[in-house]
Amino acid sequence: MAFNFNTGFENHIVRITLKGRLNSEQAHELDKEIKKLLKEHDFETMILDMKELELITSTGIGIIIKVKTYLSRLHKELIMLHMQPQVKKVFEIVHLLPTLNVFEDKNELDSYLYKIQKNPAEEI
Repeated sequence: MAFNFNTGFENHIVRITLKGRLNSEQAHELDKEIKKLLKEHDFETMILDMKELELITSTGIGIIIKVKTYLSRLHKELIMLHMQPQVKKVFEIVHLLPTLNVFEDKNELDSYLYKIQKNPAEEI
């Protein structure tokens, strides 16, 4: 499957659904799309939905870390949702999972989002 993505907006949240294989060529395409989103839209949280992401390379990981760092500087949050086991394994190998917000499903994400909105000054 070739790589593609869809973008949606709701309540200051942008959701990017990744599909296929995120290798070097596709990672640069994603990077350009994210830069465009940052210029054109005001949002607080970016969700990368990885339910249909089959493969990720080091370049794909690099883009995700670059985006996380940039969003952090802007006081915005990056969340990864529905990470597939083979993709999760890559993040584990490079020791990135403890530094990223990864959620198993929408219910776990909604619970987290509810908590931070209910008590924004409280650390989660």
